Amino acid sequence: MGISASQARLLTITARLTSNEYESQQISNAKMRLATQSEQASSDYISALNTTQLLFTTYDASGSAVNENLTANVLYQYADMKNQYAITNASGQIMVSSQDAYNFEKAENLDEFLGLYGITKEYKTESLQANMEALAGDGYQGYYQDWLTAIDNVRQQEFDSGQTDATGQPIMISSDEAYQISKYNAKIAYDNAIAYYDDIQIKFEAGVVTENVVKQAQAALAEAKADYAATITYDDWLQSQAAYEMVETSPGSGMYEKQETEVYKNVQQYFALLEEVVAEAEDLGTTMDDLFVYSDESKARWYTNLWYRMNGESSDKSAQGANGTNYTVLDSKLASSSQWIQDSLTQGIISLEVAAYEEATDLIPDQNNPSSVILKGISWNSTIYSSCPDFTQSDNEAAIAKAEAEYEKKNNEINAKDQKYENKIKTLDTEHTALQTEYESVQSAMNKNIERSFKAFS
Repeated sequence: MGISASQARLLTITARLTSNEYESQQISNAKMRLATQSEQASSDYISALNTTQLLFTTYDASGSAVNENLTANVLYQYADMKNQYAITNASGQIMVSSQDAYNFEKAENLDEFLGLYGITKEYKTESLQANMEALAGDGYQGYYQDWLTAIDNVRQQEFDSGQTDATGQPIMISSDEAYQISKYNAKIAYDNAIAYYDDIQIKFEAGVVTENVVKQAQAALAEAKADYAATITYDDWLQSQAAYEMVETSPGSGMYEKQETEVYKNVQQYFALLEEVVAEAEDLGTTMDDLFVYSDESKARWYTNLWYRMNGESSDKSAQGANGTNYTVLDSKLASSSQWIQDSLTQGIISLEVAAYEEATDLIPDQNNPSSVILKGISWNSTIYSSCPDFTQSDNEAAIAKAEAEYEKKNNEINAKDQKYENKIKTLDTEHTALQTEYESVQSAMNKNIERSFKAFS
């Protein structure tokens, strides 16, 4: 082999050896990365082994405890013998399901809200049932609401003071000022009627006037007394203004008489029916708020608590309830997620409240409207999930199983790649040894050629 050819071969072998060594170094680096990946997979698996799942304890029909993965849906699902919890956001609003929010928005009062969950109110007698339903129905309840509206209209009304300003326009005054004037005038008229009656009575005993005159004086006194009684309080005066109006006896006569307004005639039907209810309640020996039972007392208490938390203490829809200030709707995906509620509770993103099961008493603030009550004795108290007996923790079997599968999959992939790299390294080592042997052979041959050439020239 010529010297030039040998040199060319040596360069080729040298280049191949360099490439071989570089490739071996790359494979070594890859194997180091595999080791890091194996360590990470092992760390993830160990972390999964240490994870826990929040469970919520409920009870089946036989009273046996049943543990379920905690979710908002599980928390809010009604069940007998179950403590009632609620989750709240940072603003203090209760986070409810879309169905509960829809039912609340649809209902105008507690009875309607309970009815949407299949809960009915059953009164102790059929007549009481019929009368209470009539009182709360559109007819009689409409009479009562019209009456309240008429009273409020009087409150907002302006009255002619009987005086005029510099331009000759009448001076208008508020209802409160008109009431003060009316009360003053009614008191004077009542005092005058008493004095007149006393004078007529003296004249009658003296034989100066007839018995008919005495009766007229008595009637005038009774009317003056009634007018004065209607001004004892501001509310009394408002009601009298709404109940009566001055009507001309005949067109153009200039004569007026006091007559009952239509709205007052109607509301008297409501009050007459209310008297029947009160009389029957007294016969039963009970109070107005204890005349009925619910078709499902436990379920009724559950959703009454929910109404109270969303609306406030009134059984009628309140302003804050109508405006939705006390609650917010929870996304359905979050409501069914055990991971979300667990992370949110442990990180303090949401808070937990529990309904207190104290004896509740419904108060009737207005005896004229017994269907509207104030819910007393209901309360929701803040609590910590870790202190609740219904909350327990256990190993997260699902997370562990998933982590184990991932760990085995990654290990199999790492082992397969590692074996591939091992085979490649063996191949490179064999090739490297062969190249090194060939390099030494070519180098030896080339040295001998050079030695012979020098000898020839010398």
